This record gives sequence, structure tokens and C-alpha cells, in this order.
Amino acid sequence: MLKATSNLQNEQLKLRPFVAADAAAYFEMVRDPKVAVNAGFTPANSLVEAEYLLSRQSKLSEVYAIVLMSTAEVIGSIGLYERMNSQGEPAPQQMDLGYMLTQMAWGHGYMTSAVHLIVNYAFQDLNLRRLTASCLAPNTASRLILEHAGFRQYDQVTHPAYAQFGAGQTELFFECLPANGDDTNATR
Repeated sequence: MLKATSNLQNEQLKLRPFVAADAAAYFEMVRDPKVAVNAGFTPANSLVEAEYLLSRQSKLSEVYAIVLMSTAEVIGSIGLYERMNSQGEPAPQQMDLGYMLTQMAWGHGYMTSAVHLIVNYAFQDLNLRRLTASCLAPNTASRLILEHAGFRQYDQVTHPAYAQFGAGQTELFFECLPANGDDTNATR
């Protein structure tokens, strides 16, 4: 599971595995329609539903709670998720980055800091060759976070009006390579 705790914290934040006691804070985040829309899911309607979602996230080895060092409060989630290649198989040494942050924590640089922590961890400790991420075009804050962390846009798609995620909106796709990497083995 968590391989490099010293690399997953700084003076501002700590990334740690979720625990059952995080359910209330997680519920506050996943019930917020603005957070849910930006992260690509339907808002949770109850604490029980949030507990179920949290239990599923907790089973993934590279998904972390974002915790403020000053208060020990859980303010978000960030994780590396399995990336599939064009044949529908796991892409070797590549992962997708996903994240969400409670609204009260927006605009303070917390997610920028968390993304830098996890990108460094992904390339230095996990030896990944490529990270990908996406956001809806109107989510300027997320686009700027990714660009600040060294991601570059490589594609975009406009979803049909009936799509479950981003109906009628344009989704932007980004990638990040290690400083010494190249994209000859990238799977697009």
C-alpha cells in the first residue's frame, strides 16, 4: 500500500490512506454537487452511500486522503488509477490521476500541492512512465493545476448530450512524463 510516506507530505499537507473514521468528511465532499460534477460522479445522497463509496476507494492501493497538517482535517482525495490501453488491457507503467477537494478548500493551493506530491511519488517511487488526467473545459482551476504540475494537453472530446459524464461538454485530456522520459511508449 503506502510505500513512501515521507514523500507524500510537506509542511502544508499529508497524503494518507483513507480510514473508516473519514466517512463524515468524505460525505461532506461527495454530497456537494459542485465537487461531484467536477470529479465526474453523481453526488452522494446519504452517509451510508458515502461510506460505501469510501469503502471502495479504500480498497485501491494508490488512493489517498488529503489532510491538512495544521488541523488533521480531511479536505480531499487524490489517487492514481489503473489506465487501460487501446486493447482494453492495463497499460504498463502508466496510471490516471484523479482528485477532488472540498469546496471550502478551493483557492488555497492545496490541490496544486497535493498533485505535485503524487506526481513526484509516481515517477520517483513507482517508476511510472506516464500519468494522464482529464477535466471538463469549464474547470479552469483543474486545468491550471495540471499545467502547473507539468501536464500538457494531448486531446479533447465533446461528449454527446446524453452522456452520463459531461453531457454536451468538452473534456480535455492531459499527460505528464517523467523529466527523463519520452513518449515513445505512451499509450494513447
